[in-house]
Amino acid sequence: MGTDGSLIAIIGGALAAARQMGLDRFEERDSALAVLLALDGSLTPGIARILVDQLFESGLAHAQQQLAA
Repeated sequence: MGTDGSLIAIIGGALAAARQMGLDRFEERDSALAVLLALDGSLTPGIARILVDQLFESGLAHAQQQLAA
């Protein structure tokens, strides 16, 4: 997970972990959604999905940086 706690870092960390496990793009999205819901009990699944959808590409860029390091 991202150490700065930003949504992009959280989503990116989830995507990086999912990618390392060999999950496909849909499973990566689902893992990011699950992580957000686990971290913030006040989020509804719909809001969490919107956040993942909006930040997915930025999260992927963050994940690629993590995996390259």
